[in-house]
Amino acid sequence: GVLAGVLTWVSGPSKGIFAVGRAGYLPPFFQKSNKNGVQRNILLIQGGVVTLLALLFVVMPSVQSFYQILSLLYLIMYMLMFSAAIVLRYKMKGTARPFRLGKKGNGLMWTIGTVGFCGALLAFILSFVPPSQISVGSNTVWFSVLIIGCVVVVGAPFVIYAMRKPSWKDPQAAAEFAPFHWEVKAAPETQNIPQNNPQNTGNTAPENKQ
Repeated sequence: GVLAGVLTWVSGPSKGIFAVGRAGYLPPFFQKSNKNGVQRNILLIQGGVVTLLALLFVVMPSVQSFYQILSLLYLIMYMLMFSAAIVLRYKMKGTARPFRLGKKGNGLMWTIGTVGFCGALLAFILSFVPPSQISVGSNTVWFSVLIIGCVVVVGAPFVIYAMRKPSWKDPQAAAEFAPFHWEVKAAPETQNIPQNNPQNTGNTAPENKQ
């Protein structure tokens, strides 16, 4: 069970990043794979990032303080998730949803989304307060790791998305990848032009009335 969980956490995120990269949202370096189709470069980078995070065990005085930092980064994702659920109710009203909160209106979505967002935001703010039960060592190191981690996690996707180029896109993968809603261009409306019926518009000689 533990081995299956580790394999899921290792291969799952990297496989998703690989699909996004081939659709043109990551440089070609991240789209390389070996002969078996495994996302080689992404796994190498993932291993390097995890190694750097593991080095925090050397800087931080306790294991609990390290997990406290990782929990802060997870809270950013939850705040984005709750806020996105509310925003998409208005930006994508006509989207078919297999499951919907509330039969009519957006009141239930606002309630659950607001409670979830406020709970994550409160935990996010309190994470900057060093807990007395956990040894965090120097406050300078504590706040530096928290702030730098937040800036990198939040800012890196925006920087990469702004720098993307058309040459990054794999045509086959891009055709299978659903575009983001802000990238979908409205299809031009076709005008209903009445077509002539050849049976009714044929050149017929006028009847001679006597």
